[in-house]
Amino acid sequence: MHKRQKILTKWRKILLWIAVILTIAKVWLPDSMIAPLENWIHKADSIVRSVQDIFNGRPAGNRGTKWAAASKGQYSGSVDSVHDGDTVHVRDKDGHMHKVRLANIDAPEIKQAYGIASRDALKARIEGQPVVVNVVAVDQYQREVGQIMLNNVDINLWMVQQGYAWHYTSIAKKQQDRLGFSRYQDAQLQARQKRLGLWHNARAIAPWQFRQQQKNRS
Repeated sequence: MHKRQKILTKWRKILLWIAVILTIAKVWLPDSMIAPLENWIHKADSIVRSVQDIFNGRPAGNRGTKWAAASKGQYSGSVDSVHDGDTVHVRDKDGHMHKVRLANIDAPEIKQAYGIASRDALKARIEGQPVVVNVVAVDQYQREVGQIMLNNVDINLWMVQQGYAWHYTSIAKKQQDRLGFSRYQDAQLQARQKRLGLWHNARAIAPWQFRQQQKNRS
């Protein structure tokens, strides 16, 4: 990811230098030649910036968005976009954007089997909907780790119930009380027994195992 960011930054610098050269060239070249080139530079720069936003986990095209400082607490807002099966962007009532990692669950990675299906299920369920976010922690990536409630429905739990995510037990043990932990465990067991979602594959690989495999290969 870091290497890609460097490449994109270099491309933006190249486009900037081309724009500078064109500005100087206006003295000699006719507008009929300059205008199409300037239009091309503008479009190319817009594409590069959008890709940078995606790599940074931000919705493309929202460069003017005000991002809230991640902190614990509760707030209401609407789901602006869904990045994957356990990460969303929520815009609060003041217009600030929050990057939220759903607490106590782990959904398949996008490149992993059932990753896209997991993302699409969450997207269909909550994108554009008014929600309440209970932030229980802030992770190392400065994402808010929280529980998302939609009409009094625990969406984190719903993802596990439908077979769209695992109960992230290694983390949940530190964040959930016994009752909450038990509810999520029971939900996962039932989804697995019914072979819902990702459990249709009896040999489904947990996301944390998939990430470790990818890390070992790199």
